[in-house]
Amino acid sequence: MNRIAIHPWVIETDGPIADFTESVFAIGNGWLGARGFSTQHPKRRPQDHALFRAGFFEPVKPGVTDMVQLPDALGLRVRGYAPAEVRQSLDMRRGVLTHAWEAGGLAVATERMASMDDHQLICLRMTLKFQREQVVTVEAALDDRVANLPVHDDQMVEETETVRLLETVHRTETDLEMRAIHSGRRLRIEQTLLLNGEPQAGNRVELTMQAGKTVTLEKRVRILLDGETPNADADAPWQRHEAAWEHLWRDCDIRLDADEEIQGALRWNIFQLLCNNAAGNDGVSIGARGLTHGRYKGNAFWDTDIFMLPFYCWTRPDAARALVRYRVKRLPEARALAAKQSLAGARFPWMCAVDGVEQCESWEIGLCEVHITADVAYALERTRQITGGTLTEGERELLADTARYWRSRFTWEPDKERYSSFFVKGPDEYCGAAVNNTYTNYMARYNVCLALALAGDKLDAREREELRFFAEHIAILYDESRSLYKQDELFDRLEPLPGNHAGGEPLYKRICFDRMQRYRALKQADLVQLMALRPEDFTEVQKKAIWETYEPLTVHDSSLSYGVHAHLAFQLGLMDKGWDYFTRSLLFDLRDELGNTGREGVHMAALGATWQALVYGALGLWVQDGRMTVKPNLPEQIRSMSMRVWQDGVRYQIFADHGRTEVTKED
Repeated sequence: MNRIAIHPWVIETDGPIADFTESVFAIGNGWLGARGFSTQHPKRRPQDHALFRAGFFEPVKPGVTDMVQLPDALGLRVRGYAPAEVRQSLDMRRGVLTHAWEAGGLAVATERMASMDDHQLICLRMTLKFQREQVVTVEAALDDRVANLPVHDDQMVEETETVRLLETVHRTETDLEMRAIHSGRRLRIEQTLLLNGEPQAGNRVELTMQAGKTVTLEKRVRILLDGETPNADADAPWQRHEAAWEHLWRDCDIRLDADEEIQGALRWNIFQLLCNNAAGNDGVSIGARGLTHGRYKGNAFWDTDIFMLPFYCWTRPDAARALVRYRVKRLPEARALAAKQSLAGARFPWMCAVDGVEQCESWEIGLCEVHITADVAYALERTRQITGGTLTEGERELLADTARYWRSRFTWEPDKERYSSFFVKGPDEYCGAAVNNTYTNYMARYNVCLALALAGDKLDAREREELRFFAEHIAILYDESRSLYKQDELFDRLEPLPGNHAGGEPLYKRICFDRMQRYRALKQADLVQLMALRPEDFTEVQKKAIWETYEPLTVHDSSLSYGVHAHLAFQLGLMDKGWDYFTRSLLFDLRDELGNTGREGVHMAALGATWQALVYGALGLWVQDGRMTVKPNLPEQIRSMSMRVWQDGVRYQIFADHGRTEVTKED
């Protein structure tokens, strides 16, 4: 694995381009995403092109879709050269990835960007420096050999069957039109080749050059879907792209007085959150790997609502509201899913396709990990708290219908006079289908309370009375003698996990899952997550009891876990623990914590969890009942931090160090 050097605005490495570097050097503009693959070496396998368009999904079998791999439109290569060692550098300030190499008396640097000014556009710029007189041919290739390799839900199953989703309708040297085999959707790719700023005919240029001469070629690729009208080509696309990034960083940067590796890694986390969000587009969400890989078939999970959304709420409120609208617009599909499961109201899917349809093929996860529905309702309300405004009719319908779902999903136990949840999974996925998972029950109750408070006329008087009774009688497992919320009714009866297994290869790779779910071990934060989401509901004693009981039992086999633990540790003043968890979350992909970043892409939830650990946990930013507060508890490794945030339409500058806190309203 290439070791990534991290600087305040740049990450870089020397060596071969491999799966790992393709992931961490991925770029995008939210509509288009491209892994950091070589434009010099054509892909050997058609399923490895790794160029994606947000929202472009096609069926791979009945009822199951996959995010479509686009043809390799980024080829820009010097024919006859195959450099093994490449200097790879990502300038995050400018949003530009550079591959540089030398061979045969030629020095080549190829830059690429996915335009933040024009979402249809990807540009490449190749600079050739001739160290001796020679003739070279540069080719701007379009490779239409493309297929998908769907990844099975079961991470132990290695898929080998590729699926062709696109077929070529028409192609020339500079244009390619393809049709989706199932739906008939049209994809069009247009490319323009320029030599020293002058447009060229065809797709190749032959150069006869003297030693010491330099020449620049540029390839502009426009990717159009469903008959989109091409945007007019603007002058100076590189400068416009970089100006757009300058604007983004003004709103989204966090400036640390800390080690430069920490500052650079934090910016890389923010960079990827920006690259993978089609800001303002409520027709798409963000998949678990964004646009950096097709893992999980490109589907969105609770990762978006719980882990990523807070970043957008505070820095790009329009983007946050669009992500909420995405859920609201898929309320009909959520109602259909609840009805399919013989339940009332609306149940959001665990693995959400672009059209809102459940994609999870596993009963244990797809039907049992029901907390996603409350997570969506929670995210809706947090977005309103941070960005301001009143709820729309659709948002009130969502709260009402999700409340109806919960009442139908729970079981009334007359002898105990309570509503219980059977066969559910909380955020921890190792301990089987449980009875009365506290995270699920607590969030369901909160969901119902939100509906009662905010749904207005979407609930009638009879429903309100029934929902109040339901909320008051939901089972919440709490041991008063220990001030401890219990994970579920079975957890304490499970067998202890032998030895210390935290870190390294995930346990599901080594232990049969049937065996794993009978151990008293957590895959990731469960009740620690609840403490982070609803800090105002719990006392310091209760939070510490949760930490002391469950943190030692958590093996962190999920990218979601480290950031959440850092978040709560900082709030509890456990600074050494907090810093350890924070840095592991911060560097999760850059140091390939689970060994799967290359083959599965960037872990988007870890990016959001890291941001929350720093901003909510260490800086102490929060909003409750429309009032913003900042209560810093910075680790000693961060001497100061500053950032801008938006709250209820007003932008603030926040500065904190170990002696003072300043919150300044900006004009």
